[in-house]
Amino acid sequence: MDLLKLFQSAICLLMILIISVEPTLVVHFDQVPESRSMSSTAVFRYSILGLNGSQICQRRHWCSISCQIDDQILRHCPNDHIILRNLSANHSHNFRVSVTTLDGDRNSSAYKWFIDTIPPTASITSETTYTNAMKVSIDIAFSEACTNGGGFKCINASTCDVLINGPAEINASTLKMVEHDIKYSITVEFSATVVYGRVVVKMADMFCIDEAGNRFTRTNESVLILHFDRRPVDMGLWTTIPSYELKIGEVPRTVLATNKLEDLEFYLDFSSPIVNSTDDIQSVLHANLGSLVPIKTKGHGGRRFVFRLVNLTKTDIITVKLQPSLIIGQSGTAASSVAPIAFLYDITRPSVRLTIRFPGVTTKESNIQVVAEFSEPVFGFQASGIEVVGGSITRQVIFEEHTKTIFSLMILGGTESEISVFVPEGKANDISGNLNVASNQLEIRQYSTPAISALLHSFVTAGILATSLAAAVLTLSSTNLAALSSGTSNVVISDPSMNLLGMLGHLQIFVFSDRMSHNLPLEYTETTKGLRWLIPREDLPWKKEKSSIWNYYSLSNNEDGLLLSQQDALAVMNGSEISGMQELPSVSIRNTSYGQPLDSDEYFIHFMRQEPLAAMYLMTAENYTGWEDLEMNLFWLGVGCSSLLISHFLVVLFLTWRTGTSVHWTFSVPRFELFLLILILPCISQSAAFVLRGHTTAGIITGAFFLAIPVAVILSVSLFLIVAVFTSNFVQYKEITYRNVNKPWNTKMLDLFIGNSTQGKWFYKEGLPSSFLPGFGLLFEDRKGPPILVSVDHNDSNDVRKWTYSSESGIGRMKVVNIAKDSEEPKISVRKKLLGCMRSAYVIVDLLRRVTLGFISGAYSSPRLSTSVTAFSLTVVQLLYLFSLKPYIRRGVHVAESVSLLCEAAIFGLFIYMGRKSFFEDRTMGIMMLILLFTNFLAQVVNEWYALIKCLLELPQLENVSFNLGVKCVAKGLILPFLPRKHWPRFLPGSSHPRTGLVPVIPLGSETRDIAARHIDHPLSAVSATIVPVLSPGSSSVTTKIQAQGPMSSKTQFARKDVEEQRLKGIVLETNNEAWKLRQMAKASFPVVEVGSCSYSQDSN
Repeated sequence: MDLLKLFQSAICLLMILIISVEPTLVVHFDQVPESRSMSSTAVFRYSILGLNGSQICQRRHWCSISCQIDDQILRHCPNDHIILRNLSANHSHNFRVSVTTLDGDRNSSAYKWFIDTIPPTASITSETTYTNAMKVSIDIAFSEACTNGGGFKCINASTCDVLINGPAEINASTLKMVEHDIKYSITVEFSATVVYGRVVVKMADMFCIDEAGNRFTRTNESVLILHFDRRPVDMGLWTTIPSYELKIGEVPRTVLATNKLEDLEFYLDFSSPIVNSTDDIQSVLHANLGSLVPIKTKGHGGRRFVFRLVNLTKTDIITVKLQPSLIIGQSGTAASSVAPIAFLYDITRPSVRLTIRFPGVTTKESNIQVVAEFSEPVFGFQASGIEVVGGSITRQVIFEEHTKTIFSLMILGGTESEISVFVPEGKANDISGNLNVASNQLEIRQYSTPAISALLHSFVTAGILATSLAAAVLTLSSTNLAALSSGTSNVVISDPSMNLLGMLGHLQIFVFSDRMSHNLPLEYTETTKGLRWLIPREDLPWKKEKSSIWNYYSLSNNEDGLLLSQQDALAVMNGSEISGMQELPSVSIRNTSYGQPLDSDEYFIHFMRQEPLAAMYLMTAENYTGWEDLEMNLFWLGVGCSSLLISHFLVVLFLTWRTGTSVHWTFSVPRFELFLLILILPCISQSAAFVLRGHTTAGIITGAFFLAIPVAVILSVSLFLIVAVFTSNFVQYKEITYRNVNKPWNTKMLDLFIGNSTQGKWFYKEGLPSSFLPGFGLLFEDRKGPPILVSVDHNDSNDVRKWTYSSESGIGRMKVVNIAKDSEEPKISVRKKLLGCMRSAYVIVDLLRRVTLGFISGAYSSPRLSTSVTAFSLTVVQLLYLFSLKPYIRRGVHVAESVSLLCEAAIFGLFIYMGRKSFFEDRTMGIMMLILLFTNFLAQVVNEWYALIKCLLELPQLENVSFNLGVKCVAKGLILPFLPRKHWPRFLPGSSHPRTGLVPVIPLGSETRDIAARHIDHPLSAVSATIVPVLSPGSSSVTTKIQAQGPMSSKTQFARKDVEEQRLKGIVLETNNEAWKLRQMAKASFPVVEVGSCSYSQDSN
């Protein structure tokens, strides 16, 4: 209870205190200015009242009144009103009146107002003032609420306090109040028919009043200019690099090139200002080499930017390009794309290399073709820029420009003179203005063809022609005599010692070798050039010299890489600053009438090849198709072969008409055609290689066709040998072997290298046409085959060797007639048969090598070491094949072939040794190679002439051989076909007698005398085959014996009235019983009597 009373007492005291501090007077403002006023004068009226509303100061007569304005106490403050003048405008003011009475009562009252003299306005803004849109939203922000006087309103496009000037209008329906009476948004729509333009958006004037009574005033912020532009933003990239007009393929092109860093300024021009900064542009402008730095420019308003390329230290093709997608115009449209600028920055001086079209530094030509090859296109190069020095000869320089890289000049000099040619520095400039450096100096020595080369190729040519003519004359004469004497030419046979085809084939290899090595000795190359008619490959008669002047140009470039074609040769217009060019104003987007600028690839093709373009490479290698070389080969092959074939046809036609026979041995078909075909196979394969090397579609098809010819021939020969020879279905090879023969050691050593002395013969089977051997014997007749061996006891005097013949349709057999027992071996071992097949197949090995060497000689534009290695390998393989198998029947042919292959292997071995070194002036090497060539030819020609002379001596078929009689027989054989038939009996006394079949006889003449006494110590002695036609009943008793030899010759032996007596180691055939003995020998040779047989026989020493 005490606490409660205490609490009540405290409350009472608190209420008394509150009542005691409550003011007893009040200051009341009777008149005040508006809270916002536009006047700088304020009138205040106030009164001081008690709590009961009485006038305290009037009742008590004294009050202390003070006035304060904005913290400034006024010195005089009236009792009831006060007028304040010149108050600060646009400020907030606070007026306070304080009253104190005598009783100590006090109180105060204050009033706050704002003097506003600023009229209301509005600012119009937009997110962008440049646009490419169809409409844009604008914001209207008033400085203060302006609601009096009607306030802000926008009912439609015509009744709106927002005014539009330009191709646009206000869309009143889009008006939105963002902030009450202060902020609004509305949309301005641009005209769809106008692509670009300017629209002025502004507020109307004095359309509303604010609280202070200020009318709306339009200011600059009340006006907004909008730009709309829907056009693309064009951009141009250009440079101050000098530009030149060049014609490439008759098309004007623009080239930019310089060697000065101060020229490397690049300009970016825009059709309208862009929003990107210089740093933005620099980040999207790139160069593949160096750095781009900005250059400050003024007065372009975002329409031009300039950069300079720095930090370049080497020659290169530079491309400056821009990423346009990051460049934005003020209207928001991305900048259009711009082509990059490619130019040549070249600080390298062009080099020049002088070359000549022949290898080495010596030539026999009086007109010397010199080629100046620059490392890049140059301009202003004239004949006066070439210095020719040497001796006191009179010369004239003929200058010709092929391209801006290749220049040629013809120097007319004398013989045996020294000429020096070089190009001094500063005689030409490249596209960038760099002057050339000095060239290499050519020291050329003119020479004439070495006497030894001219003598050797003339001797070889004369030897070939003489040998061929002699063989043809012998063949023609003996064939005529055989036909006119016996009525048939089928009795003519071939001598395996002849090898005219082999001689020509080996010489062809030497001619092909000229294209298989670099810089061969002068003596050797001049000799092989003189023998090129053997391929044949000579310039076409209708081709001008100028068109083929590059054909022998020595190449040093490989064939890979990008080349300037001949059609794109730079033909440059005349100009002023740089010779050979026309300088143009700087290329920019405003001026592109000078031709398409080159791109970086084209700069590389035309200007940036640091190695010289070889003239041959330009003129023939890039555009090389091989057709011209193919034409050269085929034209002369066609001329030569067609001439020979026509001549052959006419001769056969004439002989058939005059003699009445249809077959003429070497002139028979297809023997002569096979001879020509085998001879030209390497030439055909070389022609195929030429067009295959050209890599054209037509060339590949044609080359494959021509290459199929030697392949087909080799396959056909292989098939022929398998069917006709290896299986003995058509022909059979028989060979005599001797028993009980003791040879001295020197003979055995000789046999090891050149083979044993062999007597072997080919026979055709029964039922085979007699024309088979004359037609196809060329493929096997001089080589051994799968043999049937006839064993003969060397010490048995009763063994008699004898050849028997059947009729034209029968079987020719070789028998060794033994009085006691027939010693023929009917079966041979598989090893011997396989060995015989391999010997017969030697012709395939030879054809493969010759065709392969012909192909590789034309497969490459320049000699390679691999060709020499391939040729050497093939030659060694064939040499080993020849040495191990000894396929030839005659040892003389084997020796000649071995010598030829050894010489060829030595030549190719020297090629490998020489490699890429130059032996052009090495006379020792040249003489060595000529000795090898001459040795090859000498071995072949001696063997051939030995066979020819042997045929000539044996042609009369007398006991005593006579050269004069042989010549007379040859003359008779040539003259008889041209004489009337009535004169033939004077030369052929037995020609009018009836004929019968052929009977076997013992050979007559020197080759068969004392045959039993023949000793093995004479390995080169020979036994000839003899054919004796016997006259039919009713005719004269005269017997005609005919023997002929050689693929290009035959020998005919005239009839004798009586068979001469023969001796065989004491056995004497009496004249009266000779016919009986011959019949007995025939019966011993043939189990069945056959009528009128004919054999094809061969023997060798």
